[in-house]
Amino acid sequence: MNSYFVFSLNGDWKMQYLGAKVYEDNTIPETDSAFLIKNAVPCYWEDMIEKFRQTPIHERLSYNPAYTLQRYPQAGYVPDMALPNVYGCFVYERDFNIDINDFCADTELYIGGVQNTVSVWINGSYLGRHEGFSCGFSIPVSQGVLASGQNRITLVVSNLLCKGYKDRPVSGCINRAANNSTGGIYGDVELRAYKDGLKGVKVSTSESLTHFTVRVLGGVDFDKKVIVKDGEKEILSSVIRRGESQVQLSVDGLEFWSTDNAKRYTVEVSTLNASISHEFGLRRLSVAKDGIHLTLNGAPIFFKAICEHGYYPYTVHPPRDVKYYRASIKKLKELGFNAVRFHTWVPVKEYLQAADELGMLIEVETPNNTTYEEWRGIVEYTSKYTSVIAYSSGNEMIIDEDYIEHLRKCAALVHENSDALFSPMSAMRGIEYFTYGDNKVETPFPHNPDRLNKLGEFCDIYNSYSLGRVSYWSEQGDFNLLNERNAIYKKPLLTHEICIHGTYQDLSLKDRYRGTRIGDTEYFTSIEKHLTDKGLIDRAPVYYLNSVAWQSLLRKHCFETVRRTDTFAGFDFLGDIDHHWHTFGYCVGMMNEFYELKAGETKDNVLRYNGDAVLLIDLPHSVNLECGEKLNLPVHLSNYTRNVDSALLTVRVVGKKKVYLHREIRVKDLKLGEISHLYDLKFVAPTIKTPENLKIKVSLSGAEIDIENVWDIYVYPKVKVPNRIKGVVVVDNIDEQELEKLLKSGKNVAVFGAGPMQSIRTSFQISCAGRTEGHLATVINDHPISNAFPHDGFCGWQFRDMLNGGCSLSLDVKDLPFRPIIEIASSYKYARKEAVMFEYQVGGGKLFVCSLNLSDIDIGARWLKYVIYNYLEKEFCPSEQISFDELRALCNTEQVCVIENTNEANNANDITM
Repeated sequence: MNSYFVFSLNGDWKMQYLGAKVYEDNTIPETDSAFLIKNAVPCYWEDMIEKFRQTPIHERLSYNPAYTLQRYPQAGYVPDMALPNVYGCFVYERDFNIDINDFCADTELYIGGVQNTVSVWINGSYLGRHEGFSCGFSIPVSQGVLASGQNRITLVVSNLLCKGYKDRPVSGCINRAANNSTGGIYGDVELRAYKDGLKGVKVSTSESLTHFTVRVLGGVDFDKKVIVKDGEKEILSSVIRRGESQVQLSVDGLEFWSTDNAKRYTVEVSTLNASISHEFGLRRLSVAKDGIHLTLNGAPIFFKAICEHGYYPYTVHPPRDVKYYRASIKKLKELGFNAVRFHTWVPVKEYLQAADELGMLIEVETPNNTTYEEWRGIVEYTSKYTSVIAYSSGNEMIIDEDYIEHLRKCAALVHENSDALFSPMSAMRGIEYFTYGDNKVETPFPHNPDRLNKLGEFCDIYNSYSLGRVSYWSEQGDFNLLNERNAIYKKPLLTHEICIHGTYQDLSLKDRYRGTRIGDTEYFTSIEKHLTDKGLIDRAPVYYLNSVAWQSLLRKHCFETVRRTDTFAGFDFLGDIDHHWHTFGYCVGMMNEFYELKAGETKDNVLRYNGDAVLLIDLPHSVNLECGEKLNLPVHLSNYTRNVDSALLTVRVVGKKKVYLHREIRVKDLKLGEISHLYDLKFVAPTIKTPENLKIKVSLSGAEIDIENVWDIYVYPKVKVPNRIKGVVVVDNIDEQELEKLLKSGKNVAVFGAGPMQSIRTSFQISCAGRTEGHLATVINDHPISNAFPHDGFCGWQFRDMLNGGCSLSLDVKDLPFRPIIEIASSYKYARKEAVMFEYQVGGGKLFVCSLNLSDIDIGARWLKYVIYNYLEKEFCPSEQISFDELRALCNTEQVCVIENTNEANNANDITM
């Protein structure tokens, strides 16, 4: 029920294109060459292209200057995806008829969203200009502007970038990349006349959780009756007297809204002539008493957020159907997530409505360089939603002394107008990494303590970069190191964008894009052509499957590292789905962009490490064990479900055919919000004749809890690797001429290392999503060597230290037989044939090459080397033969364009950097 009269101005408008410019003059423009465009409001310009083509408008249009025809291969830096959107400035004009008696002194023009700036005239009177694309806004209409009968409204809309903080460009995920140069009026346009000035209602919950405040927007000159209902049942009532705008009411007898119980009530506010209603939930996200954890409604909560980039494959722009967001939020909740961090954009009302309904926490993040005035509008728009519990000022910008003062004002705005928490920035560049100003302290890691202390005066939480130890280098994540470093913050830490693990592109999705604007790009077709040219198109499906498996291993490790680090209050995860705006192909998700789990992943597996309660185990760095080796593995519980009075802990170590250990232990008094030590698993690796992959299976069950988790370890027989191989020349460094000489003389040669071939460093850290460097998959093919080593068709944790410190070798020679024993896949954006183990018959000789790091310290590497030596001495028989010309080509492949990770929280695509 609304208190205001609404006159809609949606629908047909005359439009005229003014060119690729910003219109900053407050003089009303001429519209002699305007043409009628059907359903122009609400609508984006890029959705009107066919309509423009039916008028002379199309002859003058300019298009996105950032747009280029993107295709692969592409080495090094990859720009964001761009579309040929219309660029510049349009005049909108329409006439409308009204009865002036329907309006009152308090009348406003409401525009539900525009990209990016708009100037407004009614009947020739200039009403003002609004800059900003994040949310809807209102402009007052003075008395005397409107008249009974015919009126004319004129809008001038530009989609050139807004100037924000210190005149820097305002940019976020919703106007960047494919959306760069998106333009138009995307929300409703309405004249609103507010009876008795009654405009809206907000409800906030006290930090003490004893009462809530109903604040009325407008209507200050009238008495206002307040009624709170549960469904149709009236449960509370009060009065706000003239001159006052709020009332406090007790929470006694009411339920709190939470991620498990999205209970909402309705508040109705009425004056003599007007009334308005608002749905709300009682809830409060607060800093816990220890200062470094969070509570929701007084109970400990671990903030498990996804990072929302605004990628919508079918619509490009955020859908305006609440059903879409209900479905996606339900999927996220099924996977254990309880929050959404909006990466530099403000969610549409349908998203927030669905979050309110379903119990999903929302962290609103403004675009980079958002002005204080736009901040005010964003807070006013979003703070009425129950789900909105935190705000951040942007992503990965430098926080210097001037920006800290800007943040101080923004934080005060949030605290004065909402009950939400304030975070300064997602990843605090300028304080914890990249640059440090005039005061750099080296311990426990380089940072600026002065800037951090100033932020601490007004910030509630931090979104910490965590030095990439749970993102760019998550394989190296160590909870002891993180706890030491986290000690400097003294605030709840939400660790920033964990994982960032890429996968290969699933080419089977191509047909899903048929008929869409993204489908019209060369994204899929250029990948297919590039892989076909490289002779790898048939390998793409297995590369995709194996990359998903590799990503899954690292993701589990990363999530468990975060949960084991008791100085973290939560995370935002990059990412839940693939979103291809960034770097024209960003396969970062555990799900594809259609919210479907990637091949081989399951909900049950995700919940093992992303449930409210998670079992953890402190594994050693290497999971490769020798027979008889002793282990002591502490088992823990990260508990954010409920207090557990008593439960049965079951620990098992099982092989394919045998249970090597079975323990049942009764554990008690497991507190909510704590990491509890449950048991020390003492284990002696069994004596076996062949290597075996053992599973450590741990479960905890009782009246209050029922969870499980599982980890892999590998046990190998004790072996001694011989110093030489009979009949084989073993080298770790050899030049091309010497290698050819040995093979021509009929020698069998084993090269352990790169030898004379082009090499590329390997690691167990999968390539960061979107990049062209690094590796995305491994494939272990059928061979006597691989058959004697435990694996699942790809290099799992047993290969961790063999890939770290190793290298891959380029086999990128046209028509060269490519059937390696172990191959490794580069990015589909810059594809190469690579391997870490292969063999060829060359003339009368035989060549074997292994470039893994086969250190004697690594038990698994020692066994693999033993197997290799045994094979080379007894079974050495390559299935493929190459000529000496091909060998020379193999030794002289083109120099590979490989760069280091240049996107480490330093994104060249972000113009605000």
